[in-house]
Amino acid sequence: MSILQVQVLAFAVVISAIAAFTGHRLAVADGVAAETAWGWAGLSAAAAVVDLGVVGSALELSQGSPSPARIGATVLGVLCAVGLAVVAYGLAARPAVSRGRRWCVTATTFSVAMGVFGVVINLLG
Repeated sequence: MSILQVQVLAFAVVISAIAAFTGHRLAVADGVAAETAWGWAGLSAAAAVVDLGVVGSALELSQGSPSPARIGATVLGVLCAVGLAVVAYGLAARPAVSRGRRWCVTATTFSVAMGVFGVVINLLG
């Protein structure tokens, strides 16, 4: 395992912990039951790990340092996913939608877009 892979793994652990904490706090702020709040926390952590795994796969970290072309394609894919998530955040801006649900829709959109990006980048090789 290279030092870059270890660093990415450590980064994934930290990001998933932050995502779990944020998901739990948003669920509690929405007034859901404790079991549901922990469910949101787990889903947030899992989504963060999957998204970082897609980025690692797109960069081909298992084969050493990524090429500049791979880095550029990955940055472009992540920016597209962020753009779609911003659109979803704006579309979910209704008075009936709570803040937690709005962020849940945004995060789901980002994760789905990252999944599609992962498939496309692997197909293009």
